[in-house]
Amino acid sequence: MELVSVIIPVYNVEKYLARCIQSVCGQSYQGLEIILVDDGSKDKSGVICDEYAERDGRIKVIHKENGGLGDARNAGVEKAEGKYLLFVDSDDRIHENLVRDTVETAEKNQADMVIFDYIGEEENGNLTDRFTFPFSANRVIEVAEEKELIMRSCSAVNKLIRRELWKESGFQFPKGRYYEDLATIPKVMTKTKKIVYLPEVYYYYLMRDGSIMHSRNFEKNYEDRTWAVDQLLEYFERENLIETYRNELEYLVFENTYFVPSKEIVLNDRKSEYLKKFRDYAYNKFPQMNKNYYVQQIAGKDKILLKLLQYRMYGMMVLMSQLRRMKDRLAAVSRR
Repeated sequence: MELVSVIIPVYNVEKYLARCIQSVCGQSYQGLEIILVDDGSKDKSGVICDEYAERDGRIKVIHKENGGLGDARNAGVEKAEGKYLLFVDSDDRIHENLVRDTVETAEKNQADMVIFDYIGEEENGNLTDRFTFPFSANRVIEVAEEKELIMRSCSAVNKLIRRELWKESGFQFPKGRYYEDLATIPKVMTKTKKIVYLPEVYYYYLMRDGSIMHSRNFEKNYEDRTWAVDQLLEYFERENLIETYRNELEYLVFENTYFVPSKEIVLNDRKSEYLKKFRDYAYNKFPQMNKNYYVQQIAGKDKILLKLLQYRMYGMMVLMSQLRRMKDRLAAVSRR
């Protein structure tokens, strides 16, 4: 049984931490090294980590000064001894067969990485958007074959990764930055030879106020999103890969520094100066990004939102969001 190092950065999540740890300890696959990295928590999270370590010999705890999510992950990787790495955020949970199925797939195909679907989960237990991917399923693929890999799956938490690949790449998550995945995972993809995609939901990420995903600190979001993209573009330029992946990088800029952050801002403060800042940044990088192949292929709902955004019809965007939330609530009630 191959050892898998599950790395869980922990910071002020006492309300959610037990659920996360239990979902990892309860895996059907037993060959685990569970590394809890207490990143200077000010609540009882560090105590909870130590309590679980006393109960389960597979758990190791690192207590360190606060350095952010990326720095905590790096600390976990440094201590890891498993053949594979799995990153889990401490307010999320995982399916009981995640490790078993991904390790089995990796071993069968001698894969460097296994990618899987993930889904949002509200605090009341309602499931929301599922993130699935247009990749060939259950067979070995390469980035050169499916270039969309570098832009469609920038998250660290929906991947089982061979540890030697990570070490050989020399990459680390940036310290003290949001969107550390965006700055790192596309680079790792360029070093990955064999990838297998499993179109199953194995990861549940919690949608809660106070998380990075829901941060209203637009200044910080702008600084770190654009910093991450700058780092990526510099890397692809340095490695002479910019033209090879030009369409994919153009879409990555569109999605991560224009479309997604603009929608978030419109829903919270449509008068924010950062609407213009994000728009200017993205169009300065790729002035013709609206003509990008992948932009042309976005879903019908997103095409409508994009048009409303371009024409600055922000009130209509808010109305569409409210109607969608109402529909989701009604659907949740009908399932009960």
